[in-house]
Amino acid sequence: MKPKRNEALRELRKIIGLSQGEFAVMIGASKDAVASWEIGRSRVSPPFARRMALATGVEEAPLRRGRGPLTTHLPFAGHPPFTAETFARHRSTYWGRSDEAAARQYHKHCADTLGLLLVAAAQPGGGKRPCRLPAVVDSFIQWSEQMRSEFQLEAEVDAQLAQRKGKVVVNHTYGEWRAMQKEDPGACRFMGFKDNPKKRAEENLRLEVETIPIWWPGRPMRASTG
Repeated sequence: MKPKRNEALRELRKIIGLSQGEFAVMIGASKDAVASWEIGRSRVSPPFARRMALATGVEEAPLRRGRGPLTTHLPFAGHPPFTAETFARHRSTYWGRSDEAAARQYHKHCADTLGLLLVAAAQPGGGKRPCRLPAVVDSFIQWSEQMRSEFQLEAEVDAQLAQRKGKVVVNHTYGEWRAMQKEDPGACRFMGFKDNPKKRAEENLRLEVETIPIWWPGRPMRASTG
């Protein structure tokens, strides 16, 4: 028996104008997964159907069935046909009039949720229940790594980190710098220390270097400013 193609998914991609690879990135799936869904080798799971619906504004049911007219998820509006115009309207009204506005809005909501979870996990919860905070934080770290990878956000995250420049300032005597050079030459190279034999050991040398934080979920990712 020939597999049934997911014509609804193919039609959705056609309407919003995305290739299989572009659509895969948008929903955090692989290109192979999207191709597999479309040719009928596998079915769209409920979690991925939900992601597609949230991202585009389309109803989930046709995507899971693989057929049927695509309709727009608008409560009490009779489920009108899904079009490029309704997709654009969903993007601007549900997610924000610009990507920056959407990010600000959902940063506030998600930060509030995360704050509630962390404070709740830090409480003993009565009885002899132990603190759950370490496990919750580790789950968040793993989730962050997964999202960064699945949605191919590496370059965008690095670009944001590059905007968080800071500086490290170190003030030592030449004698201290020379001792450090023997113990930790890498740190001295990082700070740009170059010895001047004419300088006495008690003379001071103040060095500063610009720094950019690295991706480190669950830890500070803002550069020091002093």
